[in-house]
Amino acid sequence: MLIYYFSIHNADGSNREIAGRMALTDDNAARAFGKAMIWDTARRDTTRYAGSTMDVAKGARPVCSIAFPPERIPPPALR
Repeated sequence: MLIYYFSIHNADGSNREIAGRMALTDDNAARAFGKAMIWDTARRDTTRYAGSTMDVAKGARPVCSIAFPPERIPPPALR
């Protein structure tokens, strides 16, 4: 298992927060975990994170950047 790091920053990069770290099998698993974190976070606090981006890295190596949705995500039962 590899340790992946997840951080969130706003559009201009001035406000960065550490979202966590997780041991995962590979980059694809890290990307999927990051997307799941975004959906969960955006459902609870859309206005705070609208326009933000989550960066996923394995140590110093960037894996991907995933954009938060620009608007509210409805709960699964309402989609």
